[in-house]
Amino acid sequence: MKKGILYLILLFVLSGAIVFLMYKKNSSYKDAYSESSEVLSEDLEGLSLSDPAGFSGKYAVIPDKAEINSDNLKNNTYAALMVNNDTRECLVAHNVHERIYPASMTKLLTGIVVCDAIDAGEIGLDEIIELEHDINLGNIYAVQSDLTVGSRISVRNLLTALMLSSYNDYAVILAERISGSVDKFVERMNEKARSIGATCTHFSNPHGLDALDHYTTAYDLYLIVNKAAEYPLLEEIDRFTDYTYTYEDGSGTVWEDTATATNHYITHDEFLPSYITIGTWKTGTTGGAGNCLIMQVKIHDTSYTMLVQDSISKTDLYEVYSSLFNLSK
Repeated sequence: MKKGILYLILLFVLSGAIVFLMYKKNSSYKDAYSESSEVLSEDLEGLSLSDPAGFSGKYAVIPDKAEINSDNLKNNTYAALMVNNDTRECLVAHNVHERIYPASMTKLLTGIVVCDAIDAGEIGLDEIIELEHDINLGNIYAVQSDLTVGSRISVRNLLTALMLSSYNDYAVILAERISGSVDKFVERMNEKARSIGATCTHFSNPHGLDALDHYTTAYDLYLIVNKAAEYPLLEEIDRFTDYTYTYEDGSGTVWEDTATATNHYITHDEFLPSYITIGTWKTGTTGGAGNCLIMQVKIHDTSYTMLVQDSISKTDLYEVYSSLFNLSK
């Protein structure tokens, strides 16, 4: 009798421990590189791809845990991906289905949602927005503009500087104008991600600063950047080396600012062979994400999507990129 009671107690304790561990695993996210993001059947519920049956025909399909041409990347690279968009062949794959912090690559999806709002007539490209409060990002190291409460600036200038110079406060300003709050805007971002098949992505902010529940995968970013490339406005912005614009402060004084591309290939701070042209792109740098660059390129007139997320330095990031260019030959 006593043994039976003891067994029941042990069973109850064990069951409670299992429930607690399952809850903890699914309600917190501590390490961007320790969790695998597998696409489960429930993740696909409500997915509104325009042509689900043709999804695998449009994009490269990369098996989970696939490692392709990645032997020289594993020591210092969180994730890497290179896909021939014309043949859908994957030339490089390293941790492509593992959760990663996206840093400012997040802003690709932010830009997509902003463009959708413009196309839907919810906001005008030349509309002037007046800041109703100062933007506090909670991170003194985050890139931020000089705008303060009362400043007036156009949507065009906000979006262009957001994508080029990665001003994090501009993401918040646009989000609040379009959706009324950052949280509501982020809901739209996550819905958009799911609609294009990025089902292993969950964003909690529009700028990309590290957060426990803000994550994606290299493969999802591949889908997102390819979607962003379909928007002429984002494509136009990505061709700028720099962009000079004006805004008014709260007293009506006009100030000038110049947004400069953060992609060192665009600014010629890194050498780019003449046979390579850059299309849609976005960089990112945070403590959790390291140094990131995703972009579409044409190499000898063949389209590729490439991503490298490097843990060492920006110099190392571009060295890895240059080594991947050679795989196109």
